[in-house]
Amino acid sequence: MINQKIYFLLALFILCFIPLKAQNVNDFFYVDSENKELPVFIRGNLDSQTILVYVQGGPGETAIDFGRSDYPNWKNTLEKNIAIAYYDQGGLNQKASKIDTTKINYKQYSKDLIKISRVLKEKYQAKIFLMGHSYGGGFVYHCLSEITEINNTIEGGIILNTPVTTDYSPERNSYYRPLYLKNLAQEFIDKGIDAQKWQEAYDWMDKTSTLDSSESMRKWNAYVDSAFTPTKRKTSIGMISKVIFSKPYHPFQYANRKDNELVSDLIWEDAKNINFFDRLPKIKLPVLIITGRFDDIAGPEEAQKAKELLPNSKLVILPNAGHESFLDQPKLFNEAFLEFIFQNK
Repeated sequence: MINQKIYFLLALFILCFIPLKAQNVNDFFYVDSENKELPVFIRGNLDSQTILVYVQGGPGETAIDFGRSDYPNWKNTLEKNIAIAYYDQGGLNQKASKIDTTKINYKQYSKDLIKISRVLKEKYQAKIFLMGHSYGGGFVYHCLSEITEINNTIEGGIILNTPVTTDYSPERNSYYRPLYLKNLAQEFIDKGIDAQKWQEAYDWMDKTSTLDSSESMRKWNAYVDSAFTPTKRKTSIGMISKVIFSKPYHPFQYANRKDNELVSDLIWEDAKNINFFDRLPKIKLPVLIITGRFDDIAGPEEAQKAKELLPNSKLVILPNAGHESFLDQPKLFNEAFLEFIFQNK
C-alpha cells in the first residue's frame, strides 16, 4: 500500500512539473472562394487559440513560399506562440491564360480573406487576426474597411511596412516622400553625421516641389539609399527545396512567373480606384501599424498619418530598420506583435 502511494505521488509530481506538449499544427488545404480554390498552409502553436492570416505583398508574390522557406524566421519565434496561415492570392500559380481577370482586384481579395478567416475560425476554433506586409497591408486595410461582417470573424489587423499612398496618389511624390527625405536629412545634420551631404539633400528637397521626373527620383533614391543598409537573408538550397517540391507548386511551373506578373499588373491597375485616406476612418477594429525608421517605401510620416485616420490604432516605428523591419529588428518586432495580439484576443 505504501509503495502504491509513493508511485502515485511520484506520478502526480511528474504530471505537475513536466510541461504538456504544445498543440502544434502543420497542415495544407484548399479553401473554395467564388468557384476557385485558394491554397492555405498553416503552421505553429494552437495553444493560444490564435491564428494570424499572413497577406503577402508585391503584389503578385506568393505567401506560401514565404512561410515554407521560413524566410522571416518566424518558425522558431512567433510560431511558438501562435499559428500562422500563409495563403496564395487568387491567380497565383495558375496558367496566365486560365486566370479570371475579373476576379483579380481588391474587392475580391477582401472576400477571399473573409472566407479563409471563417474557415480557419471554424476548423480550429480560434481567434483570427490579419497581417499584411507592404502591398499586402493594403489588402488588409481594404478588407477591414469594406466588409462589415468581419467584426464577427476577425479580431484586428497588423499593418507591416505599408504606405497609405499608392503610385497613383498625388500625395506620394509631392508630400510624403519629400517630407521623408527632409526629416531624414535633418536627423543626420543634428547628429553631425555627414552634415554637409545631408544639408545639400535638405536644401535640394526644400526647393524641389515634387518628384515628378525620373531624374529627381534617381536623386531622391540615391540619398535615402545611403542612409541605411537593410538586413539581407541569404536564400539557401534548403529553403528553395522546401518551396518548389511542396504543394501547391510544381518546379517547372514555379519558374514561370507570367501568372504572377499578370496578377501584379491587374492589382496595380485596380489601385487607381482606391483611396485609403477615405477608407481608414471606417475601420473600427484594433490595428497595429509597424514600420521602420528607414523604410523609404512606407515611411514614418505616412504611418503617422494612418494612425491619425484609424480610430483604434497603435503605431510602432522600429529604429535602425527598413522595409523588412522583421529582419532588421526581429526582437523588437516580435515583442510589439505579440503584445498587440494578446492584448486584443
